[in-house]
Amino acid sequence: MNAAVPAPARGRAALFSLLVALPLALPLDSAGFSLLSQLASAWLLLLSVGLLVTRAGLLSFGQAMYAGLAAYAAAHAMNTIAASGWPLPFALVPVYGGAFAVAAALVLGPISVRRGGLSFAMITLGLGLLVALAAPMLQGFFGGEGGVSTDRTAGPVWLGLDFLSQRQVYGVSAAYVLLGAALMRGLDGTRLDLLARAVRDNPLRVAVSGATPRRVRLQLVLVSAFLAGLSGALQTLRLEQVSAGSLGLPQSSMALLFSLAAGSGTAWGALLGAGLMVGSESVLASVSQAWMLYVGLGFLAIVIWAPQGLSGVLRDLAQRLRARRNPDLLWGLAALLLCSALAIIGASSLVELLYAVRQQLLVGSTLRLYGVPLPIGSADVWVGAALLAATGAGLCALVWRALAPQLREGGARE
Repeated sequence: MNAAVPAPARGRAALFSLLVALPLALPLDSAGFSLLSQLASAWLLLLSVGLLVTRAGLLSFGQAMYAGLAAYAAAHAMNTIAASGWPLPFALVPVYGGAFAVAAALVLGPISVRRGGLSFAMITLGLGLLVALAAPMLQGFFGGEGGVSTDRTAGPVWLGLDFLSQRQVYGVSAAYVLLGAALMRGLDGTRLDLLARAVRDNPLRVAVSGATPRRVRLQLVLVSAFLAGLSGALQTLRLEQVSAGSLGLPQSSMALLFSLAAGSGTAWGALLGAGLMVGSESVLASVSQAWMLYVGLGFLAIVIWAPQGLSGVLRDLAQRLRARRNPDLLWGLAALLLCSALAIIGASSLVELLYAVRQQLLVGSTLRLYGVPLPIGSADVWVGAALLAATGAGLCALVWRALAPQLREGGARE
């Protein structure tokens, strides 16, 4: 039985709900609401990944498989409802997508949960590749290379939802985000939660106590598949199109990467990871061809210096700041951020210049970077970028050397 929810947790839940609902009151355009809907879908996907990682220690490369299958199921359901005239609202189609993903997990899950650790990761990787490779051959369900198209406005109007605007799509997405958060909150402290953590730490002891580790892992996989299914169905509702690319390994890998980078075992961690993933794939990729390089370097830096994830770093930092209550720490952190920004601007400028040269641009051509036109053939530009990167990195090292003892002292006092 779940214990009573403490007041701080209730406050965080209320703040999260307010943050999710707030965009509906803002005068955003269609592109803005579409981006927010994409963020909501990514949040659910990362939450499903983080559920397995944090509670059972399972690294899954198959979450995109469940999300993709649910996306196809949602598209077929929407087309069937529109063709038959059934009075079923499209706003409930994500629930069907989640149920379809659970059904798929009932078939594929027992294969992957026989063992944990590396075996689970490799089996989910193989299953994901198998489904992705089978998609072009099973055209009746997957629609071949063109995928499956649908029309979200062809369904019956329910509660005023005709899905003519992206605002309504985000409204439905926000409702399912809150559903996912409530599901995670309801799972805390349950018998399944405690058993999953015990299986993660010592599966042999759990087996001796009478529980079956495979069954515990399977139950958790079913919950995570439902969350991934909600994510995939919401993507179909937003894009009105689903293709075999949604089933591929890159989607699962990116979800796992950003889940680990953000530390998405919680709703806030998943939100941070989803923001980073959507920002990288939608914003960063539109302005730089080297975006995958930046993502890889960022992930490498997090693994080395922040293995607990960015959300863990922010949580520890907030605790230390509360313990110290020293305004000088805030100024030191601001200086560290400023120096880091200088180093990143300089290093990214060098990378973009190298990519421009790689594309064999003319010596006399210019590269617009951070709103400034830079002549590629000018040595001053290259030297200036290198000096900016080196200066920023050096200042970061100096500021951190002065700041680290104070942060460690704050942590020791807790």
